[in-house]
Amino acid sequence: MRILLTSPHRVWPADSGPAVRTLGIARTLAEMGHEVTVLGSGDAWPREPARPVRCRWYTARGRLGHFTNRDFRRAYRRELDERPDLVISSYPYQSLMLVGPAGRAGIPIVYDAQNVEAHRFRDLGHPLRAQVVRRAEALLCSRARAILAVTVEDQARLERYYGRPSTLLPNGVDVTRFHPAPPDPGLVERYGLQGRRVALYFGSLDYGPNRDALGFLIREAWPIVRGRVPTASLLVVGRHPPAWASGLPGVVVTGPAEDILSHIRLAHVVAVPLSTGGGMRLKVIEALACGQTVLSTPFGATGVPADGDGLRLADLDAFAPRLAELLEDSPPPGANAAARRLAMCFDWRRLVAKVDWEGLAAGRPVDRSVSPA
Repeated sequence: MRILLTSPHRVWPADSGPAVRTLGIARTLAEMGHEVTVLGSGDAWPREPARPVRCRWYTARGRLGHFTNRDFRRAYRRELDERPDLVISSYPYQSLMLVGPAGRAGIPIVYDAQNVEAHRFRDLGHPLRAQVVRRAEALLCSRARAILAVTVEDQARLERYYGRPSTLLPNGVDVTRFHPAPPDPGLVERYGLQGRRVALYFGSLDYGPNRDALGFLIREAWPIVRGRVPTASLLVVGRHPPAWASGLPGVVVTGPAEDILSHIRLAHVVAVPLSTGGGMRLKVIEALACGQTVLSTPFGATGVPADGDGLRLADLDAFAPRLAELLEDSPPPGANAAARRLAMCFDWRRLVAKVDWEGLAAGRPVDRSVSPA
């Protein structure tokens, strides 16, 4: 089949959750033998890193450009002229630009609901944004041939909000790339981590929920952890770190990292103290795939079953003592075999292959559950 994936976001470099999911699905579909094109925003596309996916780009025009963008319209019409069998739309913002041309061309759309966006904005305290986004999301849900959801919680919300059933396609991980390996000695030396017990927090730090979680970790949890484990270091990795995170005892702020994989491998424990946001956190399964022990809030681990060995859970009020305990007793970086086994259930190749993509394109009934088990 010919498949077109569209995104309102920059998809390369894949340094955000939306980009990682979009490219993860696209590459897997291409490996399965489909002819796949990704249409994302940006200034240019690389020649090599996105293979075997054909990449096209359009000029982004700020947040308003998510909803209306003449450059996207032109690029999208050109791609529809190539007669794809299926359009997969990431996020609902472009719905006004998507559904009319696809409908007139008789090309079905699948909505890849990486979050239930109206619900997410409401939870983040943005009711006006939630209303605007809900209109776009309702339109796309009503016109899409099928909807993909990342968690069972999102499936229930989509049905409650928009009266549409959805197919479960959890977030996945490339287990051939994300795998256990020893820490890079050069990075250990660069960050002064010799002989330290390392807790890692990583993510896009210009995203409110990630920044809030970092604030909790540094201001509330870390003093308790350092009091119990004097050799502990907190490694903070991600773009746009807040100034207040730097210069604190036992805290190392790296900024953005081109190679997040090598930084994950530095950790004894990966901390995920999230309490807001949406969807399913890719950072959890990426860390698990590297054989790392992960401590998360139940909310942060939505969509991933806690096994008590690789993935541990703690509410915020118990997070600091649990993190200290794990830093004292966790296996060396990359040595948590249970974590790796759990992540293998979320291999992109396994998850994407379970979806009947031909059935979606043809309008046949499809299985609503793509279980990672």
